[in-house]
This record gives sequence, structure tokens and C-alpha cells, in this order.
Amino acid sequence: MIAGILLFQAVACAVLSGIVANNKNRDPVGWGILGFLFGLFGFVAALVVKEVEPQGKQRSGKDRKRSSTDAGFDPDEHEKKCPACAEYIKLEARVCRYCGHEFSEEAVDQKIEEVKRDSQEERADSPVEGNDTSMATERRQETSSAAGDAAVLLTVLIVLILIGGIINAAL
Repeated sequence: MIAGILLFQAVACAVLSGIVANNKNRDPVGWGILGFLFGLFGFVAALVVKEVEPQGKQRSGKDRKRSSTDAGFDPDEHEKKCPACAEYIKLEARVCRYCGHEFSEEAVDQKIEEVKRDSQEERADSPVEGNDTSMATERRQETSSAAGDAAVLLTVLIVLILIGGIINAAL
């Protein structure tokens, strides 16, 4: 009877930990295993851990401009603001997809050259390592999230060892 209750608790914590981890863009299988092995502590750890951005997430217009300077100019990574509706559209677009405003071919080519020139000037003015701040920020976030996972796991293990010691001393 007690073994059945403990197994039910372990499975419930595993499922809940996996669901919470999946909602935070983390590995649901790994966190489910932690929830199964550590029960309520694994579930609490999954609740406490921070959310991670998905790796394939698209960036906004400002971040795109910064990231393209590192690898050269790519017009697909830049956007322009429509003068009619103020929505951002692709740099090479000749018609606004929101309001239908049409751009002349000369205006599009001129805007591409302007952004290309600005991009090259920005790259020349920026230090080599500080050139792409979004890439550096992503690396720091990946490192800090891995360190956060390790810290949470270590905390759970320490708490379990302490509880095990207290239970063993009581017996």
C-alpha cells in the first residue's frame, strides 16, 4: 500500500515537473526524471528554475540589425518602417504587407544602400568582440542557465542528503 502511494507520488511529480519544464523551454524528459527521483523537491526545482529562450527564436528589427553586422550585410536581416502605417516590413519589400503602401524601386534601392552603409560604419566603429552584443548576451544566458540548472540540482541533492541524515538519526 505504501509502495503504491510512493510510486503514484513519484509519477505525479515526474509529470508535473516535465510539464513545468516544457513551459519554460527546458528539457521535459530530464526534469521529469528529476521529478520522479526527487519527488516534491524535483517539482519545486522545476518551478524555481528560470525560463530559457528557444534557440530558433526570431529576433526583432533592432536585434536583427545588430546581428547582421558581424557576418556582413544581409538585407533579409533588416527591416524598414512603412511611412503610411508605421509597421516594420522587410528592407527589400516593395509593397507594405499591412496597408498596401507601394515603394518605388529607386526608394527601395536607396534604403538598402543607406542601411548597408550604416551597417558597415557601425561595424567599423565597434570593437571586434563588442560588435554583436546580442550574440554575447545569448552566450551569457546559456552559461547562466546551465549554471542555474546545476545550482538547483545541487541544492536539491543537499536538501535530500540532509533529510536523509535527519531520518537516519531519528531511526
